[in-house]
Amino acid sequence: MLCGGLLLQEWVEGKLRPRCGACRFVVFENPAAVSAAVVIDPEGRVLLVQRALEPQRGCWALPAGYQDLGEEPWRAAEREAFEETGLTVEAVALLDLVHVLDAIKKNANVAVYLCRWVAGQVVAGDDASAAGFFALDGLPEPMGFENRQRILDKLPLHPTYLKWVDQLRRLAPSNAKDQGIS
Repeated sequence: MLCGGLLLQEWVEGKLRPRCGACRFVVFENPAAVSAAVVIDPEGRVLLVQRALEPQRGCWALPAGYQDLGEEPWRAAEREAFEETGLTVEAVALLDLVHVLDAIKKNANVAVYLCRWVAGQVVAGDDASAAGFFALDGLPEPMGFENRQRILDKLPLHPTYLKWVDQLRRLAPSNAKDQGIS
């Protein structure tokens, strides 16, 4: 691979892997790094986007995307939330790390961050056809990427989420207008 030699399939570390027949370089096919933003408003609703692009076009999902080279995972969650919804958010806690098997694109490790809404109004980005906040018991259909089963169904039981929603509700009357929250 590095030397331009022919890749062969060989057993390396207990798995069949591509390996250069000339220099013996092994191609390890690793999962991609993805970050997702769970943005909660003072009413406990979660921010979702309706995907305008494949895969899962038309499905609703958390703002998420691939981490750029050299980018911290929490920064990727903040960037993706901004690109997809127009909201400036701040990642405040890692909620989960979810491994996603994807036969079409690439397997991924998804770092799921609880994010604080800092500024902005919800506007669907270029890769979203719609964006908005939804109650956890009234999520739109269809949901994509198993976000409901893998992340959102577990959210109401997560101690960090419960603490965060409680803090948001206590602060809501004083800062709701500043953040465009109604």
